[in-house]
Amino acid sequence: MLDSSGLHICFDPAGREIEILDVTPVGKDKYRIEETPIFNPGVTMGDIIRVKEEQGIFYYQETVQKSHFRRYAWLLSKEAVDSAAISAFKQRITDNEGKCEQIFGGLIVIHIPKNTLIDVDGEMNRIIERFEK
Repeated sequence: MLDSSGLHICFDPAGREIEILDVTPVGKDKYRIEETPIFNPGVTMGDIIRVKEEQGIFYYQETVQKSHFRRYAWLLSKEAVDSAAISAFKQRITDNEGKCEQIFGGLIVIHIPKNTLIDVDGEMNRIIERFEK
């Protein structure tokens, strides 16, 4: 298996928004995204994209193959993010071949295989309800 590494990817043709993303090369000018891009909500972890390199910057051209994951995201309070309930939920996701990301402190992003039997929304909503009181 090929190793992942950080790549400067630009999703804006004018070159104004560049982010460094962990990717795994899968072919000529093709990479699998290994984390959630901030500047392109249409691309997600696990997608395979084609890029064009110019002066060390890799410009997004197209999504070649969509991820086998479904993506969920919630903005949570610090209390919720640091809770044992969220920690246990993230472990349950990982145990079921999913991946969890925490972005900017309180944004929790869950990537779970599309064929999972876990009710991700339902479970997260039950956890969130504990912290809304």
